[in-house]
Amino acid sequence: MGFDPKEIENAKIEYGRRVMITFDSPITAKENFRRALEHKQLWMPMTGDKINFTPEIVPDNTARALVTQGHPYEGPKGGNDMFGVYWEFVPSANGSMVRPGNPMLTDVSKWREVIKFPDVDSWDWEKSAREDREFLENSTRSTLFCILTGYFERLISFMDFGPAAFALMNRKTKDDVKELMDKIADLWIDVVDHVHKYYGDLVDGITIHDDWGAQDGPFFNARIVNEMLVPYMRKVNDHIHSYGYIANLHSCGKVEKLLPCMIEAGWDAWDGMAINDYHMLFEQYADKILMNVPASECPADADPETQREWAAKFADEFAVRDKPATLSNYDNPGIEFDFELYKLTRQKFDSQ
Repeated sequence: MGFDPKEIENAKIEYGRRVMITFDSPITAKENFRRALEHKQLWMPMTGDKINFTPEIVPDNTARALVTQGHPYEGPKGGNDMFGVYWEFVPSANGSMVRPGNPMLTDVSKWREVIKFPDVDSWDWEKSAREDREFLENSTRSTLFCILTGYFERLISFMDFGPAAFALMNRKTKDDVKELMDKIADLWIDVVDHVHKYYGDLVDGITIHDDWGAQDGPFFNARIVNEMLVPYMRKVNDHIHSYGYIANLHSCGKVEKLLPCMIEAGWDAWDGMAINDYHMLFEQYADKILMNVPASECPADADPETQREWAAKFADEFAVRDKPATLSNYDNPGIEFDFELYKLTRQKFDSQ
């Protein structure tokens, strides 16, 4: 399947929160993303080659104002999530947050009495499967069912950030936190079972959000992550994999020191931020986890020729068949960069 210039000439471009390009390629972006995980990709995938599916039937998706589905959502933004925690919609951010200062849980040892776990079966899965079927069937990109508030983020939503971080690290409370994390893992397994029952292979996997860091470094060290989070992530990811699904972690912050923890937890792919050292991370870990590499070194206002030059440098370093990566469109330098990277990686992988 050698490269044909018409693959770019006939490309379709969609402008939204990020640029999404559909090339006139021999296989769909959906298939190519899956093949990248098997080291058989025809070109370097881009962020837009996978999309998150967040139907309105899940209370978190409406509470956090992040509904993405096949039919229009016209309901309220903000409100109670699946645990009854109230998320306040912030118009300027086009998203929601829990207002700090009045947490649902003040003592993590009391979680069994305070936290009421949701009845996943009560969500209208049949309605979503019916109304979103055409959307899922027609998607040419990998579609991942997204759980917006994972493990540590869920603890924050219950307790506020400071008390949640302290509970995670405090020897006196760590057993209570572990039992809570295990219970949350069982909840996600229940969700995954419903995803498979109602959507089957119309979805390709599961994304879970769990931010672990700020701009200058992680919130906690690898020892804490390995003890307090990894076992419960591994439990869920093993279940995700039992259905042949992809396990994708979205984790913001400068968390490069925690990549080994992600790998140990069984994540197939990681969506991170440009503040991490991807040159180092790619060299050390790209054969173990699919990472989303930004092209942030290319100037944002680069002319087309400069974009093509940077695309060639990017392809030389990051387009490796047995160390697959995706181009992060969150820091997209321009259309010419994308076109050139597609062409160069199509040619490079075709020759291997």
